[in-house]
Amino acid sequence: MSDITIAALTAFRAVARCGSFTAAARDLACSQSAISRHIAALEHSTQQTLVLRGHRQVRLTAAGEIYLETVHRALEELERGAARMARGTLRSRTVKILAMPSFAARWLIPRLARLHLAGIRAEIELTTSIWDADFRKERFDIGIHYGDGSLPGSRLLMHDRLVPVISGRLVGERPIQALEDLQRFPWLHDSLRGSKWQQWLSACNATHLSSPTHMKLQGTEITLTAAVAGVGIAMGHDVLVAHDVAEGRLVEAWPFHVPMAAGYHLVLPKGGRGNEDVKVMAEWLLREASAFTGSMPRAARGESG
Repeated sequence: MSDITIAALTAFRAVARCGSFTAAARDLACSQSAISRHIAALEHSTQQTLVLRGHRQVRLTAAGEIYLETVHRALEELERGAARMARGTLRSRTVKILAMPSFAARWLIPRLARLHLAGIRAEIELTTSIWDADFRKERFDIGIHYGDGSLPGSRLLMHDRLVPVISGRLVGERPIQALEDLQRFPWLHDSLRGSKWQQWLSACNATHLSSPTHMKLQGTEITLTAAVAGVGIAMGHDVLVAHDVAEGRLVEAWPFHVPMAAGYHLVLPKGGRGNEDVKVMAEWLLREASAFTGSMPRAARGESG
């Protein structure tokens, strides 16, 4: 039975489905004689008559009916295996990135258009989460996490600094000329990290300042979105607001950047470190982060002189 081929099994299944050698040949885009040779080879290998040949139609023998069940299962399993291999090949070209929502929206996505310029052809699957537990599960190829870099496989992308930001239109209506002028606007607070205003004011020696109007919003992304809409002043992260500032949607309400202990870190789980597409994508992110840091004003980087 070692001479049984997949082509012969496929021909047998086509004959059973189509009811004639002619129709089976048409279905498989081959000659009728090729179908006849495949069926003869199967009958020789199995030592059984599988097909009763009529003038216009054929039908399976009892042995052929039994054999057809096995052929169906074998071919279907081969087809499923081929499909699984194809999906596996595609998955190896897909890089799964898990990032903080605000980082994904305001730093990463504006740069993804440059991927093709770097010759990166891998498909990107981008998801977001604010929860440390999701990063610890390591169900991703590359993580971009905000924290102290304590997660396994972490590598610093960028340090973080706080700076208040406001809509250019809003500040255009009421220019800010002194630190105290910040009090004339509503202050927007990220309820998930509610101490940012206090940290910045303390570094400015201005804890006595306060706005008569405060608004709490859940998460950095919605807080910065509200600032862009002109709702008030948000305490922004310089990494996250840089694109909006460059595009004119936001301006710095007061140009004083306060360094944070936390930063943005690239996280590479062990499972993806051997994947060439993951390595290329991680190296690209590190280059982009380095270029971004290098392009920031010296004052924003906490330098002096």
